[in-house]
This record gives sequence, structure tokens and C-alpha cells, in this order.
Amino acid sequence: MTEEYRDLLFTIEGRVATITLNRPEAYNAISDPMRESLRAALDRLRREDGVYIVIFTGAGKAFCAGGDVKLMRRRIEENISYRDRLASYRENVAGMVKEIRAIRQITVAQVNGAAYGAGCSIAMLCDIRVAAAEAKFGLPFGRRGLVPDWGALYFLPRLVGASQAIALTATGRGVEAARARELGLVNEVVPAADLPGFVKAYCQDILLSSPLSLLESKAAIYEAMSAELDTALEREGRLQSACFRSDDHREGVDAFLEKRPPSFTGK
Repeated sequence: MTEEYRDLLFTIEGRVATITLNRPEAYNAISDPMRESLRAALDRLRREDGVYIVIFTGAGKAFCAGGDVKLMRRRIEENISYRDRLASYRENVAGMVKEIRAIRQITVAQVNGAAYGAGCSIAMLCDIRVAAAEAKFGLPFGRRGLVPDWGALYFLPRLVGASQAIALTATGRGVEAARARELGLVNEVVPAADLPGFVKAYCQDILLSSPLSLLESKAAIYEAMSAELDTALEREGRLQSACFRSDDHREGVDAFLEKRPPSFTGK
């Protein structure tokens, strides 16, 4: 099933949804219609109980070139006030960041090409990043007289450390996928021709886990990053006790003992 929105494609195949930024002629730079289409796709996704993985990727040669600089020029000429600009940021940037991070499924950035500016930020919003060897990552906001946004100032130092985050944002230099992996920005790097097949197989590995444990583990990991140990252990204990009594746990044990693949129901 494929739905086409303006500047975006939304596809569901089995338990995997794919969101494709679809402005290849502009290297998938973020447009206002693309942002609204993304909201609509995320709303649809929230109603899909059988989807456990969401892939973000780009059409054509790029993943996402970030903000549309031509649109930036128009907004400068409109002389938008500080108050209106802040209100727009809260709704259209901060709001979108929160929506993407609120996706309960496992999110995978399939970075097929350049991921610059907000495009790099969108990749960082995902739980897992798999990049083509030819892909590049960069945060050249300073060269446009801006600070990194779409959550970059929050997520980048958590992925690469404060010093590397400052170096990347201060220089605005692009880094190759292999270097991005060394920094901790990327999980896997594969040849471009192998990228779709690799991500598909990666997703199949993820789907070998119980949906119940998969989704609860993701939520608990993020919560634990800002929690005290006692709080994290208490949540872990509650989740594990609930899982222990689940049908999926019984099925996982039975499948192992019977030497067969498990058939999970998420219950």
C-alpha cells in the first residue's frame, strides 16, 4: 500500500512503514507542504497497530538537504517579527521534532545520500541510522547565520559528545559516512547499491523480536537516559514482570525449545 502526499510518499509493506521525502529536484529540502504531509503520514501511522518499524529515506540522490534556502530568502523579505518567528518555530519545528520522537515504533534512517542541516537532524531523530558509503552528514547552519535546529542541539552531543558536537557545528564541514560511524552518528555503513536490501534484512532481524518487548524496550531506554538508577530499575522490573506473563514470552520459550521461529502476537 502506497499513499502519495505532496512532496512525500508513505508506504506500508507488512509490518514496516516507509516515509520517503520526495522532492528529488531540490535534494528533498524541507518545504511547507512536505512538513504538512509528514504530519498527515504520522497521524496515519498512529492508527496502524500492525506496524512495528518506520523507515525514513529520501527520493533520488539525497536523503535531505535541510531547509529550503529559497524559502528562507522569502521569509527574510517578509520581515517576520521575533514573536511570530518563535511561534512558528514552536509549532512547525519543535512540534514536528516531538511528533517524530513520539513514534512508538522503531525508527530507522535509511540515509541514501546527503543529510545536511535539518536533514542531518531528522536522521538523528531516528533510533537507528544506516547510511550509504557515499552519504555525507553536515550541519552548516553557522554559514547561514543560524544555529542548528530540528533538535540538533539536543541530540548531537548525546550521540557524539559535546566536543565533537561543537566541532561539527562550528566548522559546518560535511563528514563522510565512514567518519560519521566512527563518531557514533551512524550505526551501519554499506555500499549504496546494497542499502535498500541491507535495511530490509536489518528490519527482518528486528521483527524476530516480540513486538511487546520491542516497543516497550525502546520507550524504557529513552526514559532511562534521564532517570535515576532506582527509577530505571523499577520501570525495568515492571516491564519484565508484565512480559513474563505475556503470550509472547510463552511463545518465545516454546519456539526456542522446539527449534522453530517464533510467531509473536504482541500480547
